[in-house]
Amino acid sequence: MNQENYKLPGGVEFSSITYEDILWQTGVFRYERTGSGRDKKTFYWNAVKTKLGEIEEKNWCRLAEALIERENETQLLKDLIQWCTEHNYVKASAAEIRKDALQLHVARFFDDPQWIDFIPFNKKYRPEVLETANIVFVRNECCQKVGPVTQEQIDRSHAGTIACPFCGRWSRYIVLGTRLRPEPLDPCWDCDCNDPDMGCTMPSIDKSYACPLGSTDDKQMEVLDE
Repeated sequence: MNQENYKLPGGVEFSSITYEDILWQTGVFRYERTGSGRDKKTFYWNAVKTKLGEIEEKNWCRLAEALIERENETQLLKDLIQWCTEHNYVKASAAEIRKDALQLHVARFFDDPQWIDFIPFNKKYRPEVLETANIVFVRNECCQKVGPVTQEQIDRSHAGTIACPFCGRWSRYIVLGTRLRPEPLDPCWDCDCNDPDMGCTMPSIDKSYACPLGSTDDKQMEVLDE
C-alpha cells in the first residue's frame, strides 16, 4: 500500500495513526447511485467504522497491514493467520481468515488475558508473555481435566462457567490452584498422557516420536554425543 497516495478520513497522516485509530468497530454496507435513466448505475461497497471515520473494507485491510509493517509486527500477523487457519472450524476462505487475523491484530487480542486463546496462542508463539500472566488451574465439568486459564477469564465468568481450556465449551468449573510467578507454565498441561497425580504416563518407547519434548531431548543428546 502506498501510504502517501492514500487519504485517511479527516486528512490524518499515516505516520501519526495508531491501532486504536483504526480499530474495527462495526461493518457498514454502503451503496451509491450515479446517472439517470438508462445510464443509471448503482455501486455497492463494504466499509469499516473506525475512530477516524468510515474506511472502505479493502482499504482498511491494506491500511492495517501497512500499520502492522510499520510497527515491525509482520511475523506476529503471520502467526495469527496460521492460528486462525488451524482453527478454521467454519471453513472460511483464505481472504476471510486474513481479514479476521487483521481484526485480531489491530484489537491486540494476543495481549488481552480475557481472550479465550490467550494461553494456547502465546504458549505457541510468545511464551515469554505467559511468564507474567496470572495463571489459574481449573477442572471443567465437561472434560474433567486439569488445565490453565487466566485469572481475568475467571473474573469474567458467565453464570459460573468459563471456556474449557481443552474443548472450548463453556461449562462449570472448580479452581484447583494458582501458579506462583515466575514459575513456568507446565508444557505438558494439554497432553492426553499427562495425569495431574501421576505425571507423564506415556511409555518411554513412544516418547522419541510421539512427544515433542522427548524428540527435543533426543536431538540435544545427539548433539552432546557428537
